Amino acid sequence: MTKQARSLLTRESILRSAGAVFSENGYSATMLSDIVAAAGVTQGSLYFHFASKHALASEVIVRQHASAIEVMESVPPGTPGLEAVVRLSVAIARQIVSDPIVRGGMRLSTDSSREFPEVSSKPYQDWIDACEHQLLRAVEDGDVAADRDIRTLGRFVMSSFTGVQVVSQALDNWNDLIPRVADMWEIILPEMLVPSRRSQAPALLALVTPAD
Repeated sequence: MTKQARSLLTRESILRSAGAVFSENGYSATMLSDIVAAAGVTQGSLYFHFASKHALASEVIVRQHASAIEVMESVPPGTPGLEAVVRLSVAIARQIVSDPIVRGGMRLSTDSSREFPEVSSKPYQDWIDACEHQLLRAVEDGDVAADRDIRTLGRFVMSSFTGVQVVSQALDNWNDLIPRVADMWEIILPEMLVPSRRSQAPALLALVTPAD
């Protein structure tokens, strides 16, 4: 293995360990020594890649956001708009459950957003924009009424999802996140769909908890 390859592996190990520690302890309670121990690297190695705890936490948020962008860009062309919004929420929820960098970035951008004004607000804004884009398509599909305030609706979906993941983290360390997202959509979907399309709600809910 080349020196550059080893360096990239070390950086990735530090980021994943930092995500796990930040997600568990939050920003204020985390010490760099905790991350060093979790990553199994020296303090010098950590400082080679990241100048400070703030720089490391900022990169965790940036990586979390990049993962979310990948999800947003992965929606297959032609997917109905409302289905796309549901699929996006489920994919991001599964990232939170499975990826320590995503978990760490989520906690940092919610618990400690004032520490990272340069990076913490962009994930929320991009999520609102993605919701708005897909909900406008849902209007074109005839699933959502044309007189709905789509910008407000997109913000509401993002805010609901954020609240669900924050409460899930606080009460069950995100272990119940997928069922809680299903609960969210069970309440929201009938109100979003035009009356003639409400029969679609069960199929959309099945996207959150597909059969094994």
